Amino acid sequence: MEIDVPISVAYTCYSDREAIPNWMPFISSVKILPDKPDLSRWSLKYKAFGRDIEFSWLARNMQPIPNQKIHWRSMEGLQNRGAVRFYPKGPSSCVVELTVSYEVPQLLAPVASALQPFLEGLLTRGLERFATFAKSYT
Repeated sequence: MEIDVPISVAYTCYSDREAIPNWMPFISSVKILPDKPDLSRWSLKYKAFGRDIEFSWLARNMQPIPNQKIHWRSMEGLQNRGAVRFYPKGPSSCVVELTVSYEVPQLLAPVASALQPFLEGLLTRGLERFATFAKSYT
């Protein structure tokens, strides 16, 4: 998604893991472990497919590449990994690309075929909200 802020602003905003629930409302909380700042505990709460869905996981932020890439993988809980990549479009805009892979939890196995398009929509709307959040950050 193209975002009308400099790449450094987008990267700084996305690096603030505890702010992610501001634009990804299905993420109910992100808490960085005080003694291990590369680890964070994530909680997901959402109503979908006729049920209340709640998951949590512990994620390790991998070594970031400033203004280029933030990536993580879960250590326990809901199995997932992903990356956010930042590409410059000019001095005041950039492209933000979010990639997430996950293991379908047993609870959601009956709706697995509907899960991918559903999550893609959620993540796209989250990136749209991120664009608004990042613009207000400057």
